[in-house]
Amino acid sequence: MVNEIKKNVVDKLVEYYRTTGCDRYGQISTISARQIAKTDEEMNVLKDIVGVALVGYQYGTYEGIFPWGSFKDKDVETMCKQAFITNPSRNNGNNW
Repeated sequence: MVNEIKKNVVDKLVEYYRTTGCDRYGQISTISARQIAKTDEEMNVLKDIVGVALVGYQYGTYEGIFPWGSFKDKDVETMCKQAFITNPSRNNGNNW
């Protein structure tokens, strides 16, 4: 069951990096952890894969993932980097 949850979480992370929008410098904003992990079990697995922190902004706080540098699982980090390389919105000239 845990392996199935981990595969699901990893698949969602990789898909996020493959499809997310970014600014003209190729930067991704902080990711809401609840976009990736909908249940508490998924959140626990996500916290084993990547660092999750409480992030504040003008409308309140949320559990977030910093896009780069917070991975605990290097294999998943490599998969996300490869997915981001194929992201069509990279270097598209848009600002957030």
